[in-house]
Amino acid sequence: MTSTPPIGTTFVQAAHLLATHLSEHALPEPASLEVISKAQRSRVTAQVYSLSVPSIAAELLTWADTVTTVTAQAWRPPTGNRVHLSMASTLSGPAGPVELTVYGGANHDPALVGELVPGEHRAVTLGELRTWATSSTNRAGASR
Repeated sequence: MTSTPPIGTTFVQAAHLLATHLSEHALPEPASLEVISKAQRSRVTAQVYSLSVPSIAAELLTWADTVTTVTAQAWRPPTGNRVHLSMASTLSGPAGPVELTVYGGANHDPALVGELVPGEHRAVTLGELRTWATSSTNRAGASR
């Protein structure tokens, strides 16, 4: 019997890979999940429940500890006073790689994240995420 190797990762394979990754690493349950597979390319996105910059940074670091290569960014939407933090990586499975993005949004905190003009994106280091994640105790009373 001859089998043809799969060309790219299917929707079901990408969803299964994400579910397996979540359970194997005991990651916190995301607020939402999105799986997109088209043109032989699959992408999974997870939104975290956290609502503050420190808690989002901590969740992103939890995810970052489960993958090998991570890029992170902060961006401010063109309208409103929010900032979005995200990390991107790749999950690998038998059918091939799947792009992974994990993100969350919070009120923009220029004292913590730095001044971002509406629409601006900037790269963030894991060191910055660690600083922001541990600042929750220092900043707990600052926003009240």
